[in-house]
Amino acid sequence: MIYRMRIYTAVPENLPAFHEFFRDWLLPVQLRHGARLVGRWETEDGRVVAVWEYDSREAYEQVEAAVRADPDARRAQEHRAGLPPLFTSREEVFMQARPGN
Repeated sequence: MIYRMRIYTAVPENLPAFHEFFRDWLLPVQLRHGARLVGRWETEDGRVVAVWEYDSREAYEQVEAAVRADPDARRAQEHRAGLPPLFTSREEVFMQARPGN
């Protein structure tokens, strides 16, 4: 298994719109193509952290290719263009569980 962690620095006044956009536009497309959401959290300093699980790096690449080709993903980005800024930065980290931790 591998895990992908995305960390967003959200725009505080637009946090409700950020969560709504994720829930209504992004999540359904990701799930449809096999991504598994482990969880989403808000940190005390206003960041949003999402952790996704995949069987392998290759499985992640397949999911991402399918998402990019999905017309709903394109529609989501068109919708986002009409929203106020939702975040100021995004970081992505891939992780693997290690035995003995």
